Amino acid sequence: MGWIVVISGGPGGEDYITGAARARARECEVLIGSEGQLNAVGPLKSQVVYKETDIERILQIIKDNKGREVGVIVTGDAGIYSLSRRIIDRFGKHAVREIVPGVSSIQVAFARIREPWLNVRVFSYHGRPLEGLDEVFGNDRVAILCDREHNSKVILGELAGLGLFEKFSSVHVCCNLTLNDERVIEVKEARDIVRLVSARREIIVLIK
Repeated sequence: MGWIVVISGGPGGEDYITGAARARARECEVLIGSEGQLNAVGPLKSQVVYKETDIERILQIIKDNKGREVGVIVTGDAGIYSLSRRIIDRFGKHAVREIVPGVSSIQVAFARIREPWLNVRVFSYHGRPLEGLDEVFGNDRVAILCDREHNSKVILGELAGLGLFEKFSSVHVCCNLTLNDERVIEVKEARDIVRLVSARREIIVLIK
């Protein structure tokens, strides 16, 4: 039986981590997460807790604690561009005892603009090269996950040069969803891109 429990921590706000995820996290002997995730869960004094966000260090902690039940809190839902894939690639699916689902930032983004997210195509440039942007235009609904380098201003600037506003009727940038400084910005023209100020967490939502 596996020893790793992957726990979906939601998009960031404490209200968006599920009761099931919080309860399961408290059952693990060892718990790994960011400061915000750990604060949301409220670990027990009996647990061994690691405040860590570096992927390689997290994987090493998991390896070092084989034989104990290790809970790893991941951002959003574990099934969408999360650390769960890296964990399975490194240790194998047999090593994962359970994956606890949760709320993804993509779900929240579409909820904020009051649109369904059925058939959405997701692109992630979080820690990835800015390649394949032309593929965006072959989809009716798109969510793009950004990072500090490839932020909304950079990506939308590239897309604008490829005909963004001629091909999509709705363009939004969702920043720091579920956090106190959450912002949802509608981008209507190229001048709006210039005025964008990047945030820690950004999702671009495009709808034709």
